[in-house]
Amino acid sequence: MRGKAEPAETMTHTDDGVHAETDVGPTVEAAPPAPRWGAATPVVITVGIWIVSLLTWWLLADPNWSPVGASQAAVGALLFWAILAFIFTGFTFANWPFTKLSQPLAGAAQVGFDVALGFFAVWLFTFVVGSWDRTFSHAAKGGAGFTAAAFVVLIGFYAYALAAASWGGYPFEALAQPTAGVAQFFLAAFITLVGTVVLIYPNFSAALAKDAPVSLPTATGWVYSSIVVLLLAAMLWENWPWSVIQNRHLRALGALVASMGGGYVLFVIFKAIVKAVVPADIKSMPTFALGIEAAQLGVCFSLWSLTWGLVWGAPPKSLGPALNRLARTAIVTVLSVGTYVIFMRVLATKVLHFAAIKGNYGGSPLVWMDWVILVLLWYAVAFGGFLSTRRVRA
Repeated sequence: MRGKAEPAETMTHTDDGVHAETDVGPTVEAAPPAPRWGAATPVVITVGIWIVSLLTWWLLADPNWSPVGASQAAVGALLFWAILAFIFTGFTFANWPFTKLSQPLAGAAQVGFDVALGFFAVWLFTFVVGSWDRTFSHAAKGGAGFTAAAFVVLIGFYAYALAAASWGGYPFEALAQPTAGVAQFFLAAFITLVGTVVLIYPNFSAALAKDAPVSLPTATGWVYSSIVVLLLAAMLWENWPWSVIQNRHLRALGALVASMGGGYVLFVIFKAIVKAVVPADIKSMPTFALGIEAAQLGVCFSLWSLTWGLVWGAPPKSLGPALNRLARTAIVTVLSVGTYVIFMRVLATKVLHFAAIKGNYGGSPLVWMDWVILVLLWYAVAFGGFLSTRRVRA
């Protein structure tokens, strides 16, 4: 609004923080912030995220170079729980209460909280729960307890993404934070509990494994493919197809059915892609699990869906709704499949020092891509893209 106003102190939020300003004359409409590096900004941010991911990996998790010396099973468990902790703070609670702080303090506080919560959850499962149920014990052979604790998060990823991104906080969307976050947290926790008891726990329990209702490779591939559907819908499709349903109750049901049903269809597609791109001598090995590899490909789709939506702004936007979705999906598909192939054939063993399966082939996209995803989410959401824009003088 233009016009005269009495001199007053106002608060202006920018990427550089919150600044106090004094209005000494006619008010002027503020110009929207501009990308700091112009059209190259998404490229700079994407490259920066990968560089930070690589440097922190070498420092904290690299099997050969990291001075920490943690097992890959422990690294995976902590990583998964740190991501789930971010989903709590970033999406379930919509960054509350960290939004009360200015950047970059808000982002740093949120990252610190997420890491602390991740450590606490892994300790709770592997040392406390694991003390009376060896399924989760830190002392289990081959790090199986850490792996079991990590797989609980697989269901949590789906449940909390469904509640926050697809349901929009339903049925608590009218509540304010933190009440809405608490209610949404327990609803998604219930979904996580049910999914874990049915799909995950029986596969890790020595007493139940032979009678597990769904094998671990199938459960992993199906659930992760369902997560990919949720992320594709949220980042690239404007939550289509369930967004066209007007009734909020039916819309929530539609998101559940479409994500699980579409996830199974996508699981079948992912398995076909894996069969096409994985070398024959690798597929013939007794340790090769097609369902697990479908999930490994799926996490590449998760990474590029988030990157294309949060960093690049989900172009194109001028082709019409249907063609926009098709074009975005095609772009993400090419990037994801290419990333999976390059990672497994070269990057994982030569640069990140994962153990090779055969020759130079090997690695775990579920670990490395999630590492990059966590850095991406922290930067784009917790730090709000800090320093990626600059103020423009009107």
